[in-house]
Amino acid sequence: MEGHGRFTKIGKSYSLGVIGLGEGKGLIKGLYGHPELKVLAVCDVNEALINKVKSDYDVPHGYTDLALLIAREDIDIVAIYTPDQLHLEHIQACFRAGKHVICTKPLVNSLGEARKLMQLTADYPETKLMVGQSSRFFGPMQEQRRAVEADKLGPISFMETQYVHDMRWFYGNRPWAMEGGFDLLFACCSHPVDLIKWYMGEVEEVFAYASQSLVAEQANFQGDDTFVINLKFASGRIGRVLGFYGLEQPHQNRPWIEVAAYGTKGTFIAKYPQLEAIVKYEGEHERIESYFEDIYHYFQFEGVNHHAGEFVNYAEYFTKCLTYGTVAMPDAADGFTTIATLEAIRESIRQGLPVKVERI
Repeated sequence: MEGHGRFTKIGKSYSLGVIGLGEGKGLIKGLYGHPELKVLAVCDVNEALINKVKSDYDVPHGYTDLALLIAREDIDIVAIYTPDQLHLEHIQACFRAGKHVICTKPLVNSLGEARKLMQLTADYPETKLMVGQSSRFFGPMQEQRRAVEADKLGPISFMETQYVHDMRWFYGNRPWAMEGGFDLLFACCSHPVDLIKWYMGEVEEVFAYASQSLVAEQANFQGDDTFVINLKFASGRIGRVLGFYGLEQPHQNRPWIEVAAYGTKGTFIAKYPQLEAIVKYEGEHERIESYFEDIYHYFQFEGVNHHAGEFVNYAEYFTKCLTYGTVAMPDAADGFTTIATLEAIRESIRQGLPVKVERI
């Protein structure tokens, strides 16, 4: 059996159900052996995959019908990793069954769905939801957040975030992505858009360009996969987001996800999957911080393409928030603002003009 990373004490035990065993398998692997968080049941359309996951990770129950999983009274939380266009339907079913929800990004696929989700949260106030924005829970980004909250950077003047990743493995290899309702802007740019909002707050206006890479064109992928996005925030500050998914990936030295925060007292540039940061504080020498000891936690299963470490991080964070009665972020309202921003970006690309972002 593969090894396991570190576990954080929660203070209470929870049972989880996981639906969608493509990405969801990462959470199951990462939580295997956790003293307080146990995956009790899984659900997928692939029965052979269900049986393998049950056997490999000692999961007691498996279903091809979500209704059977959420009918179990011993399930506290459902983690959703199904295709993007099914998220709203599955969140609604879980809420009606009284289950707390972690839903992978993008939370939903359109602003209209986001409005419906906000009504759902109003209808079921005791049921909690957190968006699984895994990029907030990478080690370097967590270190960056601690630096910002400790005021080491001072007020942030400008930020730029990026998600640049070779998606050739995806093009043509995910039939559900070709069935309509799928958009790489929502599926992938939700990472850097969420990250920049985490620090800069509400987005007031966007101006974006998009195109299709030659790699996507050759793969017969339908849709854009190259995005350059300028953002103006309610504070009056500005920022920039890059999303690019059709490339030969330089793995060693260039980050896939990067968050560059430029403050009045310091700069902190967090990088993933390198697990390092460039740091410069006022009056100090510039340095590279390496979080090498985190490699086992993040990449213990299938290398840098696997998400067990950050999935464990946010599952532990969510359950600690449930235990102590605090709000796990990003919650549904924060998720709404990300979807509203992405929808405005989509409209700006269509119009070729700046577009205002709808407020909650």
